[in-house]
Amino acid sequence: MTHGNAIDKILLRLNKLYSQDYNDIDLYKIEEAVNKGVDDVIRRLIKGNNQKREGDEETSGRVDDLAILLRNKDLFIKNNDIFVEGTIPSDYRYYKRLTPIVSKKLCKNVRIKSSFVEEANVSDFLLDYSSQPSFDFEETFHTEVGKVFRVYHNNDFTIDKVDLLYYRNPKYLGLESEVPETIWEFKEDLCEIIVDEAVKIIAGDTENVIQHQLAEKRAEQNI
Repeated sequence: MTHGNAIDKILLRLNKLYSQDYNDIDLYKIEEAVNKGVDDVIRRLIKGNNQKREGDEETSGRVDDLAILLRNKDLFIKNNDIFVEGTIPSDYRYYKRLTPIVSKKLCKNVRIKSSFVEEANVSDFLLDYSSQPSFDFEETFHTEVGKVFRVYHNNDFTIDKVDLLYYRNPKYLGLESEVPETIWEFKEDLCEIIVDEAVKIIAGDTENVIQHQLAEKRAEQNI
């Protein structure tokens, strides 16, 4: 789908048959609604806030929808006593997986499991033999604080790299500043859902109750 296609579809769904009631909506307002629609749809796909309560990988369709946003990156890390801090990328949106690559003595480049835990529980995890960082059991844990991930080693091994798999921010859709032929990055069927979401937003802002209800139904049922 292109910017031009999306604008035409939004105006078509907002206007009653043969009417031009909503043709004077400013383009920047349509742009704002489209980008808010992208954020809302992605959040529902990942968090599972939809009629079937499905999360981001519960069906192959949802995996396909979100695959374009998945990104791998080795974090820049800094050692800090019993953990390393890995700086979160600037395009980070949602967490998926974090994998430390560690070494101990002659064992190098070992990928171990790391569990995401609450910062408030760090002391308990460090004191408990079954949950503290362990090279022998190939497991550790990490937390998120501010703009960094803290990955714990508790001086049992050395963390050489931290591989983060995450959902990046979607590209901003500049309907007003970019050419109408600009192609959206999402699959065509997901673009249609985003259009319906944008229609719902604009219809709500303009108190167009019927179009709001129709667009909401289409957007929710198709996710």
